[in-house]
This record gives sequence, C-alpha cells and structure tokens, in this order.
Amino acid sequence: MSKKVMVILQSGNAEKMKRFGFLNDVAGAEVEFIDECVIESNTGLMRNRQMEKMGPDSFEYTPEYIAALSSANIIVTAMAPVPSAAFEGGNVEAVCILRSGVENVDRAKAAKANVRVINAPGRLAVPVSEYTVGLIIAEMKNIARGYSLLSKGVWNNKFPNRPYNINIDGATIGIIGCGAVGARVAKVMHAMEASVLVYDPYANAAALKEKGYEVVELDELCKRADVLCMHYRLTEETKGLLSAKHFELMKPTAFVVNTARAELIDEDALLDALKNKKIGGAALDVFKEEPLPATSPFVGLDNVTITPHLAGDCSNIFDITFKIVAKCIEDYFQSGNWTNIVPPPAV
Repeated sequence: MSKKVMVILQSGNAEKMKRFGFLNDVAGAEVEFIDECVIESNTGLMRNRQMEKMGPDSFEYTPEYIAALSSANIIVTAMAPVPSAAFEGGNVEAVCILRSGVENVDRAKAAKANVRVINAPGRLAVPVSEYTVGLIIAEMKNIARGYSLLSKGVWNNKFPNRPYNINIDGATIGIIGCGAVGARVAKVMHAMEASVLVYDPYANAAALKEKGYEVVELDELCKRADVLCMHYRLTEETKGLLSAKHFELMKPTAFVVNTARAELIDEDALLDALKNKKIGGAALDVFKEEPLPATSPFVGLDNVTITPHLAGDCSNIFDITFKIVAKCIEDYFQSGNWTNIVPPPAV
C-alpha cells in the first residue's frame, strides 16, 4: 500500500520544492503538491518571526488546507507552518522540514499524536562556519569599520581595540556548542594555530581532546577565551545561556561572536558590556528584533560588527538541504526507519 507524501509549496520556492516529485519513482510513495493556505497579514521575515516565537498554531488556516494535510502520511515543508489540527485524523506519520530549526511544528502536539518530526541537520554547517570565521577576523582586524569610514572619505587606522586586536595565531578561542557548525569553526581556528576551548555537555569529550581541544565548563571558558563563539541550539533551557554573570567573568579584551540565535545571549547584558567596555567587542549576525531597527543601541557602537542575519545565506543552500531531506525520505521507504528525528521537547 502506497503512502501519500504531501509537499507544501510557497511562493518563491514552489519550483524547487517540486523536485520532490522524484519520489513518485520510489516504491510505495505517492507525491502530491499543495499551495500553502495560511490566512494572515504578516509576510516574509515577519511571518517567520511569528512562527518562531508563537508557533504554527498562531496562524489561521483554511479548512480545505487542513483536510488536505490530514490526508497525507508524510508532510514536507520548508518555511510553511504545519497546523497541529492536521494530526487529528491519525494519518500523518512524519513532518519533514527543510531547516535545522523545527518551529514549523508544535513538537509536543506532534509527539502526542505519534508524529515524527524530521529536520535537515548540518545543512548550514558550511556557510555558517565560514561566515563565523569571517566575522571573527572582521571584528578583530577592524575590516568592516575600516571600510565604513574609508567609503565616507575618512582615513583612520586607529580603532579602540588597537591595543588588543591580536592575531588568531596564539589566541584562545572558546567554542560554545560543538555541533556541526561549532566543530568546523574549531577545526579552522585550530589550523590557524589558536588554542581551542570547548563547552558542550553533550559532545564526546574524549573525541574533542583527541583533536587537540580542551573541554571546559562555561565559566572557565568565559574567563580564559580571547574570542567566544556561540553555536548552541536554542531551547527554553538555553535562553540567556550567556548572562550578565558571564560578561563579568570575561577579559576586558574579549570578543563575543554570535551567528546562532540572539536569545542564547542576554542582549541587555551584552549591550551593557559593550557600552561600558567590560569586553573588547562583539560581532553579531542575529538579534532579538529583526530587522534591526535604526534606533537599536547596537547601531553606532564603535566596538561591534553587525550584519543582517546573513550567515546561512548561500546560493546553493536549497540544494544542500534538499539532498539531506530527500535521502532521509528515500531511505525511509527502503528501510522503514526514519533518521534525523528531532526528539520531543522535555516535559
């Protein structure tokens, strides 16, 4: 008996998502496509922010859309939210999401309905790790500040961090979260002859030590690192992972880099540390409020490099993600087993 794979199409990615039609050639799969039908006023980035903060059930959906999703055994989506009402019929077995984050689905309700949530782990590992390395160098070496001033006709090579804009060679780099992204950043930093500290309670400490890294607790990392890179996954438990207490522990010359999620760092505490020169500087690609308002306190600070959430942006990101999710679904039809399952939230 075949299983129905329902692929949600959105404006901007419809033609790319239709590539999942190849599953019609896989034994046991029957693919259908449906246009997203969300009744709401927010679009684009604002709509995505609503989904991430309030969940998929904060939207209103057409009854026809919910009924169509309810008839599927497997739902495939990129950025479209999936209503929990679609699980009530008992047909849906899995929701496959072309992202690392899974805010498209209420995981607790999915688990209650015995629906597996599948994501695309590691899809952003290369672009985000490369971007992180770029931000580290840009902040330490004043690349963005130099360009900004020179493009306005101002020649200045004396910046506030001049007394401590050290090289990566010989520096101590702290990696907070050594998953797919953090591991690549650590590897590059180690190759550039930096000492690498790692805080990650879930990582294999022995394997990290074999690579030449030192595994430490978060407080010790904050005390010793010249550069602290945030690569942790955001959960209710990890919100504010870096707090005011940690900024007090840091060197006054330390740099903080965040290309993960803004909420992992207490933003008010970070601003206080930057304004009062408690740390040397920061390089940030993520913010609690996006787009970043022109009135944001971050704008105009002379010890921060800010960019508009660009770390995961690359021209072939859909191709990378498609391969991960397509293989996962294809493997399921061949073996009957799912991989890349995201566990339900802790109770």
